[in-house]
This record gives sequence, C-alpha cells and structure tokens, in this order.
Amino acid sequence: MYKVLGLVFILVTSFLIYSNFTNNNEIKIGFLGGLSGKYSNLGHSLLNGMTLALEEENFEINKKKVRIISKDDKQRETAAKLAISEFKKEKIDLILGAGTSSMTEVALESFDKTYMPTLISASASSNNFSKKDDNFIRTQVSQSEKSFDKLSKYLLSKNLKNIYIIFDPNNRAYSETYANNFKKSFHKFKSDSLVLLKELSKDFSYITEDIKKRDNIDAILIIANTLDTARLVQFLRISDVENKIIGSSWSKNSELLENGGKYVEGMIFLTSYNNNSKNKKYMDFVEKYEEKYKTKPSIYASQSYETTKIIIEVLKKNENIKEFKSTLLSIKKFEGLQEEIEFDEYGDIKRNYILMEVIDGQYKVI
Repeated sequence: MYKVLGLVFILVTSFLIYSNFTNNNEIKIGFLGGLSGKYSNLGHSLLNGMTLALEEENFEINKKKVRIISKDDKQRETAAKLAISEFKKEKIDLILGAGTSSMTEVALESFDKTYMPTLISASASSNNFSKKDDNFIRTQVSQSEKSFDKLSKYLLSKNLKNIYIIFDPNNRAYSETYANNFKKSFHKFKSDSLVLLKELSKDFSYITEDIKKRDNIDAILIIANTLDTARLVQFLRISDVENKIIGSSWSKNSELLENGGKYVEGMIFLTSYNNNSKNKKYMDFVEKYEEKYKTKPSIYASQSYETTKIIIEVLKKNENIKEFKSTLLSIKKFEGLQEEIEFDEYGDIKRNYILMEVIDGQYKVI
C-alpha cells in the first residue's frame, strides 16, 4: 500500500516538475483569425506570414521553443469569444490577431480583469481602436479621413464625382468606418458630390438593378473580402455595368487577380503596400513566401511577417510578456519590409499610402 502511494507520489511530482520545466522553456503565442469560410483567405495569409517568420528562427527565442496556438474565429462572435476563453485556460498572454476589425472588437470586449493579454494585429484598421492606452497594438495603419485624401483627389481629377459604395455588413467595424472616412474626405473636396451606401447582399442582381436605374453614378467602391469582391465585379461586368470600380485593401491580393480575371482589369486601390517594391528585404521575403506557399504574399501576409519579426525582437530583449507593450514602445522603431515601422504612444503606426491599378493582370502604381 505504502509502496503504491510512494510510487504515485513520485510520478505526480515528476510530472509537475517536467510540466514546470516545459512551461519555463516554452513560449506560447496565440493566433486568432478566420481559418474557415469565405474570410479564410485573410486568416491563412496572416498565419502563413507568422509561421514563416518563426521558421526563420527555428521556432526559438533565447533558446526557448516557441509554439503557435491557433484558433479559428470563423468570423463569428460566438467562435471568437470561445477562442478567447480557450486562450485564457491555456494562459496565452500574447495573441496575434484578430484578422478583421469586427473580430478584434469582439476579442477586446471579451477581456476582463482576470484575463488581459496583449493583442497585436497585422490587419485591423478601424479607427475605433485609435488613440487608446490599452493592451492593443497593431502594424496595420489606422483609417482616418485624411488617409483617403489621395484617393478623393484622384477620383475628382478624373471627374468621378458620384460614388456608389457597397460594403460588407459582416465586418461592420471595418467597412462602415472605411465608407464614412472616405465620404468625409470626398465631401471635403466636393461638397455637392453624391455618395450612396449599400449593404452587400447575396443577391447581386438587386445591387446591379439599383445601380442601373441611377444614371448619375460615376464609380463604384466595393468594401468586401477577396472572394465577394471578385464575384461581384464579375457579375457587374457581365451585367454591362461599366463604371470605374475601386476596391479596398482588404480584397487586394493575388487571389483577386486569379478569381476576377479580365473583369478586375482597371480596378484601383488605395493601399500602403506596394506589390512591386524593390526593397531587398521585401523581395527576399516574397521569394521565400512563394517557395513555401506557392502563391504571392498579400499585404496581410507581409504585415503578419513583419509583426512576428517585431514580436521576436521584443521578446529577445524582454521575455516577460506582461511587459510586452512597454518593451515594444521603449524600442519604438523597427525595420519593416518596405519602410521603417514606428509606433506612437498608443501602439499605432503610420504608413505611406499609394494608389495602384490592375493593369495586364498585375497591381501597378498609378
């Protein structure tokens, strides 16, 4: 009896010692994004960029193994909340995510005094998160009225003054702020211009008919994911809607070109990401990404890669994740793939905007 109890005690003690040793020699980083459904293109791009950056470090930081704990938010509030509760149980104090602004909003609202991890996003751009001293950091530039001025001036220079906006209500935190900031910028230069907002619906014919009955529409702005944007543009063109089409950076990637084909020719985008950058660091990244994933990296894959490189640099300096944001802000400036990344006191950054157009199946700077 006593021998059995003694053996159990030894086994339990050994397990606890081993578990504690393992935990102390492992760094766990969470990933939160849409990995299934029509939003999965974004989620997988983010996870791919993160994985590639850690692979280059052999999944080690200061000789400690790094493990990605990934959760699929499915672009649904219930799934995102469940993911956060699972991160809490697994004691994950640093999370790269979420993919969209709406799911980022859900994640931040799910934190409380008992669980307050650091959330760092490579893709959430809603200005609802701007200028807040909290546990949120991002490498995606925040939307603002001013950020759309370049696009507004360009459209007006082409005499495109009446804009029909179609936005995705399932990512309202992003799409509505995008539409409203653009509208404010546009009206600043052309106060009598017409800017109409229409929710994206499954019935594309409803949208097409509404556009056709309005003879004063000059251009169409689509704020939606890659798949919906490609399908809608095809439907519009097949239905003989020939207006100029503007896409959001959310949809701007190689899959849009592949799925949209000839129908996306001439689309324009306001973006902080130059697909044709000649920066050596960026070109090396593209080569490694294409070799591993057999596709071209999107803006979000590259920004996730940059974000993970920043995470690595910060943790190399200070492994205490509870002090992650203060350590990051003490470093402040980091080398990005196309330009330097500098954080302000709130954990936001600035990037330079450019206009790009689809010409001969490629994104080219206007």
